[in-house]
Amino acid sequence: MIVNERKTKIIVMISGASGTIYSLRLLQVLKNLGVYTEVIYGRGSVKVSEIECLDERDFIDFLNKYSDKIYSEEMLEAPPSSSSYLADFHGFVVAPTSLNTLAKVAHGIADNLITRVAINALRIKKRIIFLLRETPLGVIELRNALNIAKAGGVILPASPGFYHDPYDILDLIDFVVGKILDLLEIRHDLYKRWQGSSISRRLCQRVF
Repeated sequence: MIVNERKTKIIVMISGASGTIYSLRLLQVLKNLGVYTEVIYGRGSVKVSEIECLDERDFIDFLNKYSDKIYSEEMLEAPPSSSSYLADFHGFVVAPTSLNTLAKVAHGIADNLITRVAINALRIKKRIIFLLRETPLGVIELRNALNIAKAGGVILPASPGFYHDPYDILDLIDFVVGKILDLLEIRHDLYKRWQGSSISRRLCQRVF
């Protein structure tokens, strides 16, 4: 359990990219750690979840269960639209980040609640992480990512390591989620940290 004088507050934004499982696992872990979370989900995230993870009803039920408040991206009148509301939050995560969302934020297009909050977070110098799962990245996407990095955002590719002796897909997901938590300065034990050279072959032994 995290012990803070003021409870840690995080906003998680879910855009319409493949990899919805990263946001769902992140919310589950944050809930278990006692972190206050608000979620903004895009229309595309519902469609992706139906293909990859949960149908719409179960997806919304999951968000309600593992977060304190949820908003759809159409709710531009919601409290997170205001930078004054965001001032009390410790950090922000767009997970996963679609290339469409990346491009809009990089060029200041605040046409929905996700892009508006992300742009506001950058503007007021808050910690914000963009989890990119798309691959490969072309020159246009790299330039957009660079624009965001120059503005203070953190670009985090969803690239798991293998030195922590993963056993299954959850271990690989938890490595990426753990990296998000590291950047948010939230303590966790989701993956084994590098302690020097050691044997880590369990996943290869399962595959080969």
